Amino acid sequence: MNPPRHGRGDAPLRAPNTSAGENCSARSPWTVALIALTAALSGLLGCDKPTEPPVCTAIAVDASSGQRICDAKVVAVDGSFSEELRLFGSPQECTYSGPTERAGLYEVRATRAGYEPASTTSVRVTRDECHVIPVRVIVQMQRSAG
Repeated sequence: MNPPRHGRGDAPLRAPNTSAGENCSARSPWTVALIALTAALSGLLGCDKPTEPPVCTAIAVDASSGQRICDAKVVAVDGSFSEELRLFGSPQECTYSGPTERAGLYEVRATRAGYEPASTTSVRVTRDECHVIPVRVIVQMQRSAG
């Protein structure tokens, strides 16, 4: 049975002895490539667990009572882009979420029968190297007169 190889020849890997004049800055192109690949992969491995919630979350509330409105239609608009937000979490939370993994400057609009249409503007969703940074929005809705 052959012993495992540890690098050049059969000598185990060790740190350079700088007091003996060994140079630690001289690296082969393969070592540099391996270090770069390892750094890149370790950055990607951090991306496998997205931040929850994934993007913008919105809560529509009655402006007078503060009660959450669970059956509103909530839409995020960024220029010509528009997406209806979907319910997120438990039904009791009445939280809407979306758009998925899209940074932008949004207007979040909410509508529901018995209420005036309402919106929150200038909702900025940014991103890091892996995902968008979650933003929480509360849209205050006023009851319709009559």
